[in-house]
Amino acid sequence: MNSRQIAFLRLLLEHEEYLPVSFYAGKMDVSDKTLRRMIPGVNEILMSYNGAVESRPGTGIKLEVNEEERGRLMNSAFMMELMDSGALSGSWNQLSRRMDIALNLLLYSDETTSLSGLAYKYYVSKSSIAGDLKALVPFAGKHELRIAQGYGGTSVEGTESCLRKALAELLLYILDNNINVNAGGGPAAAGMFESDTLMTILDIFTEEDLNFVEGLIKHIETSAGYRFDELEYMEFSVNLLVMIYRVRNGFFMEPILKSNYRKQDGDPLNAMAFELASRLSGSYRYTLSVSETSHIYNILAATHLGNFLLQKELPEEESRKTAVAFGEDFIDAFSVITGINLRTKSTFYVNVVSHITLMLNRAASSTPARNPIIDILLDNYKGTINVCQIICRILTEKFRLPEISFDEICYLMLYIQGELLADEEKMNVILVSNMSNSITNILKHKLSQNYPQWSVLSCDYNRFLNMSQKQYDLILSTVPLGSGEHVIPYALVSPLLDEKDCTVVNNLLKSCRHREDLYLRELIRTRNDLYDIGCTIEVRNRKPTEIPVTGLLKVTALKEVEFVYIHNEAGINRCEFVTDLCRKKLDKVIMDMSNWDFMLFASKMVYLMDNCPDWAMTEFIQNIITEGR
Repeated sequence: MNSRQIAFLRLLLEHEEYLPVSFYAGKMDVSDKTLRRMIPGVNEILMSYNGAVESRPGTGIKLEVNEEERGRLMNSAFMMELMDSGALSGSWNQLSRRMDIALNLLLYSDETTSLSGLAYKYYVSKSSIAGDLKALVPFAGKHELRIAQGYGGTSVEGTESCLRKALAELLLYILDNNINVNAGGGPAAAGMFESDTLMTILDIFTEEDLNFVEGLIKHIETSAGYRFDELEYMEFSVNLLVMIYRVRNGFFMEPILKSNYRKQDGDPLNAMAFELASRLSGSYRYTLSVSETSHIYNILAATHLGNFLLQKELPEEESRKTAVAFGEDFIDAFSVITGINLRTKSTFYVNVVSHITLMLNRAASSTPARNPIIDILLDNYKGTINVCQIICRILTEKFRLPEISFDEICYLMLYIQGELLADEEKMNVILVSNMSNSITNILKHKLSQNYPQWSVLSCDYNRFLNMSQKQYDLILSTVPLGSGEHVIPYALVSPLLDEKDCTVVNNLLKSCRHREDLYLRELIRTRNDLYDIGCTIEVRNRKPTEIPVTGLLKVTALKEVEFVYIHNEAGINRCEFVTDLCRKKLDKVIMDMSNWDFMLFASKMVYLMDNCPDWAMTEFIQNIITEGR
């Protein structure tokens, strides 16, 4: 990542509203054209943070990323600034040196160091060290610290709480990158931090400290019935180790009033913070102040443990009923939107509800599952993911439940999609052939190899004419059949079932599943049904300077139509279609509704638009503009 990209990213993080490209170009002293060329490269970097630079014609650009990822991205941006990316490609030593300087300034904040001493240590000139210190100023400023330079030398100044926060963040960054290198982070990362830097970290935390913190974490997990995820474990342990190191060396938190410490009545983290403070005092033989106990509370509060403990206090029966109600509503909504009834198989229905129950339990405890194949799923099943995401988001609002992570939604989609695909592949097929038994058996064998889920019944032409076709899904015949001789889909195949035959069969299956005119009729019917149940239907053309609409959820369908969901308490149920007549497309659909069920029903349009052919979308746009006249 070059210096321009880092500067652009920092500006995007600082401004959360849409701003013209010229604004950012002016700040960076580049042309608008140059800035636009930078956006694809920045978007590639943002993919790992589930973010992107969103552009709105006539309005501008802004960074789209959720709050959790925004915080992680902001930390990375600050760290990348330390690298002085213009020189980074030439040498990783500069980053390593700056990190080591920052680490030592924070560890020994009561001491000063000279430029000449640092220059001697790192075998560089004093001007290089001066440049390093200047590069560290933004990082220090982020944590409300100041790098003070005077006759006595250089030191870092600030409150103890800010010093600890900066030190923990720096340690996490160094350790995280070192882990990535050991795990095969690639040659670019190799040698990112000198062994001296890592040895410094190992020296400040004794084996006794590491064992003690590990024991504390195990105690918390056992007593609370909770398990820290990998990121929480790292952050919690490093913050606790930093606290132990600072207190041991005589650095204490600023005094606070005890009345300011307690966050709220019944907060389960209060008792846990006091217990941890007591264990620390007993092991290290010093008495911790209320300020230090408050600091422990804040370390605990940065995890999902508090939400987990509060959720545990809810009656189990009430929690189970909520999960079952959520699951039933999800299945009903999915069936209405997709036209696929999930209740037909009782075991599958029960399993889906069980999966949703576990998913909600993980959401309540803020320990969502991680899904490593999201990119693959988005490439292949984005339409179904859109449906699951919409339903889950609406139902969490309806039942006032914690928001479900995108990883969890993709897992739910994967479970449902797998079952649906298995059902799609199961077919009862009639094979009509007047060939000898041996040739017919070879043909049946080839069918079983290509379509293992099929159940195939073979018969000759005369027997076929006397058969009922109602219980079958498809007819394959080596004998040409007249239009009046079959009432279900039929394909003529050769006795050897070659590749051309398989192509014909696959095209027939596709046409059976997706009748193109069906989508247009269903889109129009859905719009009309919304009107009939009391929704106001509005149509307008997109304005030249369209103001972005915010709501509880925004989903971009496969046809690049944006669906915006807004919930109101005014009893209004309105569906607004915003067309772009210049491009002959539908720009967005705004669902501003007070009725959650209406909102779920309207979401059927997302699924239909994701799957319909382009001509059907064009016809639908014309239909909504003319209001069916």
